[in-house]
Amino acid sequence: MRYLLLLLLLPAFIKAQEITLTIKVEGISEIEGKLMFRLRNAKGEEVLKSTQKVDAKTETITLKLKAGSYALAIFHDANDNDEIDRAFTGIPTEKYAFSNNARGTFGPPDLEDQLFTLQSNKTIKVLLE
Repeated sequence: MRYLLLLLLLPAFIKAQEITLTIKVEGISEIEGKLMFRLRNAKGEEVLKSTQKVDAKTETITLKLKAGSYALAIFHDANDNDEIDRAFTGIPTEKYAFSNNARGTFGPPDLEDQLFTLQSNKTIKVLLE
């Protein structure tokens, strides 16, 4: 009987381990297109890749994750073409950001500079530039 009770409670216990990450996005200047974001773990492996349509209420993205270290890359695909537009020099022409508001010198910042730890419900802010 105890084992049956444990089996019934196991899904609730696993679900309870999910942590809420709220991403507050600042710097959206145009109410069009979509936000595209990618979440990687500490090994650099992609955990989640998604989009969110931009509208007048788009300020936050809420995700349910397990505890761990993550890095976020996000950009505003203003023209809705599913890619970050670049000038002929390779520099992005659409706004983008990384977790910890990390910036790279010639290319994206190092993964270590982007990593943040998620142990409990957390809110992070990113500024699109």
